Amino acid sequence: MAYILAGHGQYAVAIQKSCQMITGQTELFRAVSFTEDMSVENVTETYRKICKENNVSAIIVDFIGGTPANAALIVQTEFPDVEIVSGLSLSLALQLSLGESTDGAILGAKEMLTIVQPKNQFLVQSDEGEEEE
Repeated sequence: MAYILAGHGQYAVAIQKSCQMITGQTELFRAVSFTEDMSVENVTETYRKICKENNVSAIIVDFIGGTPANAALIVQTEFPDVEIVSGLSLSLALQLSLGESTDGAILGAKEMLTIVQPKNQFLVQSDEGEEEE
């Protein structure tokens, strides 16, 4: 099983490298960078090649409506079992690298979206259940 990570610029490559730094896991991911000199046809052909050579479960793109997502929709007509997921993030890649299903990884990544309150970040529960700083 493999996942294509795709985005504008070097975003997907950076996600893959960051995930490797944290988990050591990279064999699941094939990063595709969409650059200014590429067309939707270039991206589509890259996806096709990866899908033919790997058991691709999903193409995960940065956002809906961009060239990486549009190319994924084209490729999905040839590989209908390949899911398309929008919202590529490190949290999502980490969830997948730790063995979560696509649905589970999406839920896990959503749970990571939060506003962090710095003063609460450093509070620790004591043995008596009271909060300490």
